[in-house]
Amino acid sequence: MAMADMGIFANHSFPDYWKSAVAGAKPAWLVVDGNWSPKDVRAWIDAGREQGCKVAFEPVSTAKSIGLFPKEHPHLGVFPSPGIDIASPNNFELNAMYSAAKENGFFDTPEWFEVIDAFNMRGARDRFVALTSKEMTDAGIPVQTVHLLPYIPTLVTKLGSKGVLLTTILGKNDPRLKDRKEEKWLLTRGYVDHPTVGGVYMRLFPPAEKVALDEIVSVNGVGDTFLGVLIAGLSKGGKVEDLIDVAQKAAVMTLKSHESVSPDLERLDGALKASVRS
Repeated sequence: MAMADMGIFANHSFPDYWKSAVAGAKPAWLVVDGNWSPKDVRAWIDAGREQGCKVAFEPVSTAKSIGLFPKEHPHLGVFPSPGIDIASPNNFELNAMYSAAKENGFFDTPEWFEVIDAFNMRGARDRFVALTSKEMTDAGIPVQTVHLLPYIPTLVTKLGSKGVLLTTILGKNDPRLKDRKEEKWLLTRGYVDHPTVGGVYMRLFPPAEKVALDEIVSVNGVGDTFLGVLIAGLSKGGKVEDLIDVAQKAAVMTLKSHESVSPDLERLDGALKASVRS
């Protein structure tokens, strides 16, 4: 039997050392884990931003996901200078993050509203249904992702057997705005004269594999595996939409493994490299 005391994260804070460590490592990406206290989550974000890192947030659980939006720390950067670049919640964590942001005033700031207004969203429900499903739309999943976009411009929401929903802000000059192959996933186009927002891209990816209940060994580490492979690809210059399938395959391998991360992930090395090149 083994136990992990995650209180170690919440009760031991060394922000000056963290800044020094990030400065020394100079990573392209920094992944911030939700096990840290809200104050320390913010300290890690600041450390990454000071060094010009891209920052990802791993929510960990519904209870810990809300640490990104605490009442005592209401200021978090918004697009085009957000505190977080990408997060990968499941649908329950997404709902918790949305509720915390709403209850703690993050949707009441003029900076947030300016970005939301720039999306130029009118009558979005029909588009939500078309891009996802009536069931997901009724559950509030698409609208919750859009509300969080100013703070987290790329949300990769894990939906279990329903796949993965990618919701992301497109910058003014994003090539997907002019790509006919990508046009079907454009939720909205921003105002022509807006300086930074080009539109919102929403794409539902089907599950990489249907997993039977008797094949599931453990859910521990599945989310970590998914985000880890995603960040590995992004750090090599890959695009999120090209990496989701291989990240899902990696998560399935861990789902079928007794280990917290499947030891067979190296078998996906070729697929990961191909996804980065595509």
